[in-house]
Amino acid sequence: MEMANADSQPEETKLINGLRRGDTFALELLYQRYFDQIYSLVFNQVGRNHSITEDIVQETFLAAINSASNFRGQSKVGTWLYSIACHKVTDYYRRQGREAKYNARNVNVSDIEANPNTDGKLFPARLLESEETRQLVEQALSRLPLDYRQVLILKYVAEIPVAEISEIMERSQKSVEGLLTRARKSLRENLAELDEG
Repeated sequence: MEMANADSQPEETKLINGLRRGDTFALELLYQRYFDQIYSLVFNQVGRNHSITEDIVQETFLAAINSASNFRGQSKVGTWLYSIACHKVTDYYRRQGREAKYNARNVNVSDIEANPNTDGKLFPARLLESEETRQLVEQALSRLPLDYRQVLILKYVAEIPVAEISEIMERSQKSVEGLLTRARKSLRENLAELDEG
């Protein structure tokens, strides 16, 4: 058993080195050697759905190719691929949760109003309970300047932290926080106007 392990180590090293060089033979070998195990692992974690499994397995192998240069050899190639596949499954369920939340609420207006820097409620309570809320919020957002819309959507719909938003928008974190404050205030004002009209 140890002899097989000793033999497989140089073989796995060659495989990873081939991937790092972009060698198509190494890619084919990786795929042939590990496809069935990765497919089975994923298939049994996603409700035995072939379509979802195929997508996640493809993402797994693409991620492995893209991160081959980071593979340090501290684990076996199979273990490394399993780890990637498990992360991809987790990502899939995370996306499903976000999509389900988004579909159920579109824009969760209570998240926007819950900010401790806001004074009072952002939305009248009766608006939060009606189907008109989504249309009203969309209309109120459309009236905002682009940077206000972007910062609100990045923060409350995409749920991106301020630090990342500052990179995306190429602004300081303090500037993003100020922009969020002004954008929430403008959104509240637009909603009040629309509610009165």
